[in-house]
Amino acid sequence: MIWGFPVPARKTKRMDVKTLISQVNEADGRSDLEQLGSRLPALQIRLIRDGTDANALGHAISDLADAFTQRFIRLAEDSLGKPPMAYAWVASGSQGRREQTVHTDQDNALILSGTADREVFGYFEQLAEQVTTGLDACGFVLCSGEVMARNPEWRQPLDQWERNFKGWIEQPERKSVMLAQNFLDLRCIHGEDALLERLRRRVLTLTRHSAGFMAALAVEALHDRPPQWLPGGRLWRFTRRPPVMNIKQVGILPIVGLARLLALADGVMVLGTRDRIQAAVSSGRLSESGGRDLTAAWDCMTLMRARHQVRCLEQGRKADNRLDIGLLSQEDRRRLREAFKVVRVIQSTTGRRVAGFLLQ
Repeated sequence: MIWGFPVPARKTKRMDVKTLISQVNEADGRSDLEQLGSRLPALQIRLIRDGTDANALGHAISDLADAFTQRFIRLAEDSLGKPPMAYAWVASGSQGRREQTVHTDQDNALILSGTADREVFGYFEQLAEQVTTGLDACGFVLCSGEVMARNPEWRQPLDQWERNFKGWIEQPERKSVMLAQNFLDLRCIHGEDALLERLRRRVLTLTRHSAGFMAALAVEALHDRPPQWLPGGRLWRFTRRPPVMNIKQVGILPIVGLARLLALADGVMVLGTRDRIQAAVSSGRLSESGGRDLTAAWDCMTLMRARHQVRCLEQGRKADNRLDIGLLSQEDRRRLREAFKVVRVIQSTTGRRVAGFLLQ
């Protein structure tokens, strides 16, 4: 137990996940993949009920998302023919960080190796359409903001991607920072990983030499702070309003942003939130106790989110992030308040210190 947060026993049925991945890899077509995708909610229920922690769950669901993506890409290539040039299919967001649950949307892009004419663009347009719609049918829903490879804006040659990042970094308006921030979580799922690595090195060089962008990134990362109180109590009983809180928005994403900022400030391009926290401890930007507490807060909130989603699924509802505080035990409410407090404190100390340094 870490200052009140229980560490569940690791009983993850890895063979179940591996078996499902194997079945995905061998699926003959979209209908087979859709049937396999329908098993994901039951898999999350089983893993959480068996005592799997949220970190292991995120890796399991992300591994499955990778497998579905890779299989749809291979099926698309079989139908469209050999790709006209090398490319990399990359994922960002929770899939890029390997922190997915069954309640997730797509965030992906295509990096092409060279200049593309209309015919080449047409090939990759069809490939992206087949893959993204296939993933949607399997439960990995389309991104409402269209941050997907099916959108021409996110299906570009490598040199255009480099120009995009250069523009975002040199003119760090809020929209630019939010776009760049999303794509700082990129991970290659299929194709030429060297294309992404070249882009990653270029981006790292640009960010390390742009105090303005890093300062803007710090402001964005520290913008959202967990609340100091939980809904419910006398006020809820008086108003009759359900004490609901979007745990991802108010608690999890602030840690994601803070960990990303700390890692990038040190020029470390690890992707997972827990790994980024550990990197900040290793570099000395975050104390060992601060790293333990922030990791524990992350584990607490992501596990509460996963358990809430399991309750939704068992009740025949769609999984979401809207945690009903009224259903939490007094002990869980205490843990959640403590987790929020840890994030606010580290934002106000380590986060502000990094931001102040960058703004000098």
